[in-house]
Amino acid sequence: MNIVDKIKTIPNLYCLSGCKTNQIKAAQKELDLEFPDEFIDYVKEFGVISFYGTEWTGLNIDGYLNVVDATKNERNLGKDFPQGYFVLENQTIDGILILVNSKGAVYSYQSGNKPVLICKTMTEYLDICLKRNKS
Repeated sequence: MNIVDKIKTIPNLYCLSGCKTNQIKAAQKELDLEFPDEFIDYVKEFGVISFYGTEWTGLNIDGYLNVVDATKNERNLGKDFPQGYFVLENQTIDGILILVNSKGAVYSYQSGNKPVLICKTMTEYLDICLKRNKS
């Protein structure tokens, strides 16, 4: 099941309207990176999502859930923020961020440390989020 179909199965999902290709291209240019296909598919369909207390960044929203704002903010806060990554989720626990690179791999990151690989895809990470929120 692809990421869009899997997200559609989440009960009580909060989402916004999807975004357009030009918005995605503008965001990539502003961040000087390329989003992986899964992230593009996700934001085209949903814009941004929230479920069971999990909030993923995206587009069509202002503030801390906007992927550009969240990533730029973290880059400004920590000069060691890794290049080529963007913020998918701020777990607000011990400064832990969930980052994604242009290949779609998902990492846990804490300022001052190297990113640690969690999953090879956002779909795999979505499964972790769903399990985490059922416990």
